[in-house]
Amino acid sequence: MNPGKQEMTSRERALAVYNFQETDVPCFDLMEGTVWPELKEDFDKKYHMSDPEQIQTALGSDFRWTIFRSSYSPVPVPEDIKNNDSGKSFSDETGFRMLKNVETVAQVREIMGQMDPENIELPDFKAFRQKYPDKALICCPGWMPAFSGACNDFGMVKALSLMASEPEIIHEYVKLKSRYVVGLIKRCIAAGAAKYCDFLWLGDDFAGESSLLISPKMWRQLFKPALKEQVHEARNAGLMVMFHSCGDVTAVYEDFIEIGINAHIGVQTSCPDMSPEQLAAKIGGRLVIHGGVDAQKTLVDGDFDEVVSQTKRNLKAFSKCGGYVVSNSHHGMPDIGAEKIVAMSVAAGRWDFSTGFHTEYMDSIYVKD
Repeated sequence: MNPGKQEMTSRERALAVYNFQETDVPCFDLMEGTVWPELKEDFDKKYHMSDPEQIQTALGSDFRWTIFRSSYSPVPVPEDIKNNDSGKSFSDETGFRMLKNVETVAQVREIMGQMDPENIELPDFKAFRQKYPDKALICCPGWMPAFSGACNDFGMVKALSLMASEPEIIHEYVKLKSRYVVGLIKRCIAAGAAKYCDFLWLGDDFAGESSLLISPKMWRQLFKPALKEQVHEARNAGLMVMFHSCGDVTAVYEDFIEIGINAHIGVQTSCPDMSPEQLAAKIGGRLVIHGGVDAQKTLVDGDFDEVVSQTKRNLKAFSKCGGYVVSNSHHGMPDIGAEKIVAMSVAAGRWDFSTGFHTEYMDSIYVKD
């Protein structure tokens, strides 16, 4: 990468990174385009910016996201669950588990078979491109996971038990869930997603801090085939695929590459086997790392300078193999201050200083190595 004058458009830069080519300046993204409420309030307080697009522009974000509702419960959700946070837990006894009492494949088919991608309202992809002609655009049809979806719909203990003792029930669940996802991808493509966007976002969480939550063998048997089908649907239409998954997923990185996933987005570099140097050595030049400024430790506990240091370390690790996008590894944490996000952008040489920069942070900016 050549620090200095920007000569590429954001779209050219992002596509170059995803093809492991050299760029004029580092590629930058505010992960999943999310300016969560606490972050927006902090940007307003510290930088006098309240509009998300203004924040994205000042940060130098090369990507823009269209995120739309893509999943729904095929059975009614009780009002008391809709209106509280209990449904956010995977506990079998907390919240709403629509498959809690399911015991047979037929019962799974009866409930999950009601999911219809035709019921989802799609964005106007052409208008999205017209609004952002020079940005890299991402079609993000929301959260439609298979593994963590099963943990949510059955309850985590029951789902894991079924994976081990009655995998045919999980097979049916994954098959029907994937039929819905593939159907939605096809609808997006028919509506212009592949013509006007550059990327498709998919995601699932199936790992902890140091390993997968199930064996790699079980993941390959139960979940990989469906993910492969979804990825191929997008790739065959010309879309690149970024896959979000938290935790240590290094055991299946080769599987990601094999089925055609272009990038791992998020990326917890605080996991034991996922330092930027380890990632560059393991998959550098073959799988894009989109993220990696750790939201669990660095962006929460680190100060401005530590965020700058982590960002520069990531850039250095991938400098010889390419394929790195500077971005936070996750979003939504209320204790990540706006200055931490700015620090990533400053380290990547992307922050627009003409927007103003509070003097209390000026002494913390690294303008030299």
